[in-house]
Amino acid sequence: MFDRLRSFSDTMLESFWFVPLVMVAVSQSVVIPLLVFGFDPGGWLIDLGLPILADSMTRASDGVSASGAGTVLSVIAGGMITLISIVFSLSFVALTLTSQQLGPRIIDYWLRANSTQALLGISLSAFFAALTGLLALSVTEQAGRAALLGVGVASLLGALALVSAVLFATRMSEAIRADVTVARLGDAFVEAVRESCANPAAEEDLAAADELAALAEAQGRVIPARRAGYLSVVDLPGVEALTRKRNLRIAVLARENDYLLPGRPAALALGVRDEDESDVADALDACFRFTPRRRRTGMADFEGDALTEVALRALSPSLNDPFTAMACTDRIGEGCVALLAEGPPKRVRLDDGMAVVVAPGAGAAWLIPRLMHPIIQSAEGQPLALERLAD
Repeated sequence: MFDRLRSFSDTMLESFWFVPLVMVAVSQSVVIPLLVFGFDPGGWLIDLGLPILADSMTRASDGVSASGAGTVLSVIAGGMITLISIVFSLSFVALTLTSQQLGPRIIDYWLRANSTQALLGISLSAFFAALTGLLALSVTEQAGRAALLGVGVASLLGALALVSAVLFATRMSEAIRADVTVARLGDAFVEAVRESCANPAAEEDLAAADELAALAEAQGRVIPARRAGYLSVVDLPGVEALTRKRNLRIAVLARENDYLLPGRPAALALGVRDEDESDVADALDACFRFTPRRRRTGMADFEGDALTEVALRALSPSLNDPFTAMACTDRIGEGCVALLAEGPPKRVRLDDGMAVVVAPGAGAAWLIPRLMHPIIQSAEGQPLALERLAD
């Protein structure tokens, strides 16, 4: 369940419109009652013991004309639309350059940083606050108060959007710098390694996993996949519940981010009867979550693959940038050392000391060759990169 929730949250955070829409919803839930339903800030100021400030605000609201406030709100709304178009332009230019130079997988990390989404959210919040202010001026009898509040709220959000735009431009300039991107990828890789090793496997876990994997390889019945797609989540607790319900032992063959096709072996099961094979396959399929592309999982392969991809592009004849490849090698080594120190994550479920479910291992013996071997092969003829790899 936790893995499925994490996969769902990652999908939401990587969606370009999720954070902006949440920010707009929150801002409008505050702005609409303030403007449309006659909120009186003077009353709050009096309750806070600030009668002089309350009197000043009341006199200021009486002096604000609806037409002047409407002009200001129209200018703010138009400015926010212009800012949103600039944000889109800068985003697509920076991400296009980054994907061409470093790799398309890098886009996921900049989208997850949410700087672009936050700026869009603030800009859209200011735009809709201005529209709500214009609406309030047309429907409320307290035009002066609505005008003052509308201009104040929209101006505050617009000022935040402008400040955020400056920070956003700086952020996008960093996106096309290889050293900054490699640093972010390295941090994400090390963090993913530590998260995956939060529950390390003990020696008896590894022994039980090897025993079940060998037995399933020799005597297990193949359980085919039901759907096509990238395997995003393997719900090991769900598979364990399946083994207890049907008195089975299951060795999962597919690893997260593997691409499965219908009929391809997904697991090996011990104790399956012929008439139950279809039902077991359906129940096992319910424990798998598929996505249309590779994405972050509970392991560190996606983050490590991104570093390897950057290193391979840096070593290509078109770029010939061994220093970026050396930086990627350093960060891969840092994560792999952390994996060796923490130990491989537990990928087995036990019942009275006997393994009933085992998934493919995700330790250093699997991850280091996966990440390092392609770089070693591509580093031929690059003395600097080979020297760093040797170190």
